[in-house]
Amino acid sequence: MIGQIIAIGDELISGRVVNTTSSFAAARLFTAGHKITRITVIGDEPQDIKECLNDALKSSQFILISGGLGPTTDDITNEAVADALNLPLVQNQQVVEQIRNAERRFGHNASERFKLKLSMLPKGATVLEPKGCAAGYWLSYQGVYLFFLPGVPEQLEDHIVNRVLPMLNDLDPERPFVAQKIFKLFGLSETMINIELEELQDNDRTLKIGYYPVFPEVHVSLTAVESSERKAAKLIKDAATLVREKFHDFIVAEDSTGSLQATLGQILKQQGMTLAAAESCTGGLLGATVTSVPGSSQWFDRSIVTYSNQAKRQNLGVKKETLSKYGAVSSQTALEMSAGVKRISGSDCAIAITGIAGPGGGSSEKPVGTVYISLMVNEEQMVHRFHFPGSRRDVRILSVETSLDWLRRYLVHGSKLPGYKPVG
Repeated sequence: MIGQIIAIGDELISGRVVNTTSSFAAARLFTAGHKITRITVIGDEPQDIKECLNDALKSSQFILISGGLGPTTDDITNEAVADALNLPLVQNQQVVEQIRNAERRFGHNASERFKLKLSMLPKGATVLEPKGCAAGYWLSYQGVYLFFLPGVPEQLEDHIVNRVLPMLNDLDPERPFVAQKIFKLFGLSETMINIELEELQDNDRTLKIGYYPVFPEVHVSLTAVESSERKAAKLIKDAATLVREKFHDFIVAEDSTGSLQATLGQILKQQGMTLAAAESCTGGLLGATVTSVPGSSQWFDRSIVTYSNQAKRQNLGVKKETLSKYGAVSSQTALEMSAGVKRISGSDCAIAITGIAGPGGGSSEKPVGTVYISLMVNEEQMVHRFHFPGSRRDVRILSVETSLDWLRRYLVHGSKLPGYKPVG
C-alpha cells in the first residue's frame, strides 16, 4: 500500500527533539512491502495540520499521524483532525475504560478535564490497543486508512509492530516482498565503494544499492523487491556474497543493529581474549564506546584515561625521559602507554591513543589531528601515526574507530596495517 507519515509537534520543528519515530515507522513499513512517498514534520498549528492532512489524503491509501494525542493544552491533533475531516468529536468509551483501569492500577484519580480531553476522538475512531494506556486509534475516511499514534517512541513502536503493520498487511496481501541487507564499512570512501559495486548494480536492475555516509563509516544497503519471498532472499544472498568478497577487510558490521564494537567483542570472546585501553586525547571515548555493548564486561577489562604527563607516569609507568625527549604525542609514548596498561590489567590486548584533537595545541611538526595509536597483542607491539581531519569531535571519533578496527583486522586477518591509512 502507498502511504505518508505526518509527525506533529513544535518540539520537532524547533529541533529540541529528533524525529526518530518517523524513521522507525518508515523502515518497518518499507521492509513489510509498503511504500512511503512522503514524510512531513509540522508544528502544533491547527491550520497546518488541516492543510497537511487534506493534501496527504489526495494521494495516499494510508496515513500515519504521530504526536499531539496527550492531555495537555498543546496536544491538539484530535481537534484539528475533526475539523479537517468535518467529523464531530465524541467520547470514546474504550478510552474512558482505559483511564479507569489505569486509575485502579496506579491508585491515582485523574482530573475530569484530563479524562475528557483524552477520550474525545473523531467520530468513527477505533482504539488500536483497547487494553493499553496509549490512546492510539484508526479510522477510515473516503477509503483512506488513517492511523493516529502517540508521539512517545516506545508507544509508537509498539503500535506500529503489533497493531498497524498486521492491519496493513491484511489489507494488502498481494504486496511485494522486500529483502534488505546492510553492510557497515570503514576505511574506504563512498566513491571507492560505489565504483567497486557498479557492475553488481548494472547486472541486476531489480537490485537497489544505496550508499550512506554515517561518520566515520559508509553504510551500504542492498534492497530487493520481488514477487516472492524466495526470489527476494536469493537476490540479496547472492549480492551479499559478492560484497563480502570485495570488501571483507573493510566490513566492520552487518545489519542495522550491528556495530564495530559489537563485532570486536564477539571476536575477542570467541578467541578467549580481553582488551584494556589507555586513552589521552580521546578522554574515555573508547571505553564508553565498547561498554555500550551489552555483556562487554566479558571481554573488556578497563580504560585508563591519562590526560596529563603526570597521569601517564603515575598510572601507566611512562618514563619521564620519554616524555621530556619525545613529548606526550609521540610513538615512543604511545608504545609505553600500551605496554603499561597491558601489564597493569593483565589483558591479552591493549590499545593506547595519544594525540592532538584541537582546535589548539598543534605545531608545524605535530599539527592538529596528529594521533599516535599503539596496539599490543600478546607480546607483539605496533604503533602508527595518523593525521585525522575535521573538528575535535571528528578527530576523537576517528581515533577510536581506527583503534578498534585495527585490532579487529589483526585478530581476524593478521593485518599489522590499519584500515585507515596511517602517515607514519
